[in-house]
Amino acid sequence: MKKFYLLSIITISMFILGIARVNSSEKKEVKHLIPLGNIVGIRANTDGILVLENEEDYIDGIKSGDNIVSIEGKRVYSSKDVKKIINHCNKDFVDVLVDRDGDYIQKEVKLKKNGNEYKLGLWIRDKISGIGTMTFYNPEDNTFSAIGHAIKDIDTNELIKVKNGNIYNAKDIEIIKGDDGCVGQIKANFNVDKSIGNFNNNDDFGINGKLTTYDNGGKHKILEVSDKKDVRAGPASILFQNKDGIIEEYKVVIKKINNKDRKYGKDMIVEIVDDRLIDYTGGIIQGMSGAPIIQNNKIIGALTHVFLDNSKIGYGIFIDKMII
Repeated sequence: MKKFYLLSIITISMFILGIARVNSSEKKEVKHLIPLGNIVGIRANTDGILVLENEEDYIDGIKSGDNIVSIEGKRVYSSKDVKKIINHCNKDFVDVLVDRDGDYIQKEVKLKKNGNEYKLGLWIRDKISGIGTMTFYNPEDNTFSAIGHAIKDIDTNELIKVKNGNIYNAKDIEIIKGDDGCVGQIKANFNVDKSIGNFNNNDDFGINGKLTTYDNGGKHKILEVSDKKDVRAGPASILFQNKDGIIEEYKVVIKKINNKDRKYGKDMIVEIVDDRLIDYTGGIIQGMSGAPIIQNNKIIGALTHVFLDNSKIGYGIFIDKMII
């Protein structure tokens, strides 16, 4: 079995609450979308706080990967919230509500005193910041979708539950090329004062939200949305931002189709065959997740993963899973 790497965004600081997608039978029919392929910065606040690990063994019952929802009945969204609550309750023990894989569990936690301050004794994350690729824009309702797979915490591999987030135009882009046995990545900066969109959904098929300042201006044409049953093995292309900031079309080959109803984004095996993209990125790299896949002038899906032993080959997701 081939090894693969999840093409997640480049994590700087991390966080966690996906909103469940509606059943496919309840989805509205979307016939046309504007495929994108531009690199964006992503920042978000958590809905709760992700537990990374315990400082000591006395934190009984709270595990790495748990999401702290409230302390003493008060909702927490940041480490500042935690600090404020535990240092104003005047108690040695506090009631902590955690979300563990969708189950809510109440725990009594003994506080640790450090000088004049109390601590929970947990390593936690409450924010995320990184880089990803936009998949499409729906001009009918100004919605977008990106990445094509869940944003997960780099340490716990847990789905990050989002309270709210924003996307930004990326700048100062640096491409670290991938190679067989070495996954490349995209590095970039972005101005957090100039958001181009917002989102509050992170699930197994990426992030979705509203674009606020997007102006297509004829840059990208509207394409028909393909039914997954019409996707075929053979020639296709992806859209991705080149070194000059222009969205360019690159040749790929769909090697294999999996029409079974898979939960995650491994519906197609995709090979990069365009020498221009291989020269630019080395193949599929971290941060390219979400690059739209085009076949027969229809948008069929997006890149999601790369094989560790071959940087030119990875997985793709069917487009219908990314539409909400």
